Amino acid sequence: MAKKIISRRAFLRLAGLATIGAGIAFLHWKTSPVGIVTYFRWVARGLKKRFIGPPAIVALGRCPAYGGDELACLRSLWQQADMPDVKGKRVLVKPNLVDFIDGHPVTTAAEVVGAVVDLLVERGAREIIVGDGPCFRREAWPVVEASRLAVVLGQRKARFVDLNYDDPQPVPVKDGWLRRSPVFWLPRQVLEADMIVSVPKLKTHHWAGVSLSMKNLIGVVPGARYGWPKNIVHVNGITPSILGLYQILPPVVAVIDGIVGMEGDGPLFGTQVSHGLLAVGCDPVAVDVICAQLMGFSVEAIQHLAVAAWAGVGQAPRIEVRGVPREQLQRHYQPPPSY
Repeated sequence: MAKKIISRRAFLRLAGLATIGAGIAFLHWKTSPVGIVTYFRWVARGLKKRFIGPPAIVALGRCPAYGGDELACLRSLWQQADMPDVKGKRVLVKPNLVDFIDGHPVTTAAEVVGAVVDLLVERGAREIIVGDGPCFRREAWPVVEASRLAVVLGQRKARFVDLNYDDPQPVPVKDGWLRRSPVFWLPRQVLEADMIVSVPKLKTHHWAGVSLSMKNLIGVVPGARYGWPKNIVHVNGITPSILGLYQILPPVVAVIDGIVGMEGDGPLFGTQVSHGLLAVGCDPVAVDVICAQLMGFSVEAIQHLAVAAWAGVGQAPRIEVRGVPREQLQRHYQPPPSY
């Protein structure tokens, strides 16, 4: 008897992703100069990711509260996730510092950022820079101070860079996602990094559904070049902007701060969820897929992840989860009211 290749449920999920991705991509195509050849390339890449090559690895850990032993947990997860060697490399750590609002878990916790810096030092990184370019009410440094990140970085003699003002440089656009110009401007510190560690807060987002390691990359867009709140992102569209940015950046890996997450009216005014989660992986798309599911959201409900799965941007369909079993970390976050 012939082997069953794919279950009916898996087939229906694949068909659903294909429909969502194709529909969004078609709308993108109709308003951009991207040709049909590019669309066939996206389809081919998506199919290849689904059926060929190794799965992406996502390591999940339990960390009940801040100020515990985030570093020990990250050491274990980094190894379990087969993360890349950072010895001798220049690494940019990119937390989420969009704003600081008392009573709301908006920013990546300073303790997690400090633990990431400590881990990179232990593993021999040549230079470590922490940077973000906030786009809401405040400049970067007041948020760094209010969130206690200034103290944490000072203890480690780690440098912070405001990416909104950091000498933008032109980068050729790839794959047609960033369709408004043949080049996109990015901060020099971003382009000179050998690796970016995206360290977001696990939270909901009223436009993107969730704000995780992929959405966190919007913070590298220089406000001095593109205005506030990163106007080019909203002109171009949030989904193509996220996917386009990811493909022109140096290699990006993900460390998710879900020790305390945010549900409901995210990314600023939602309520906290004591989740106790840290997640690590080489493939930000795969990490975000797993974390979105642990928040109770399907891939199909998060537009930029659905399109990434369809177009083969990162590995969404085939993911190997290591560490703490998923069922022990499953929660059901209240979605943002306007999403």
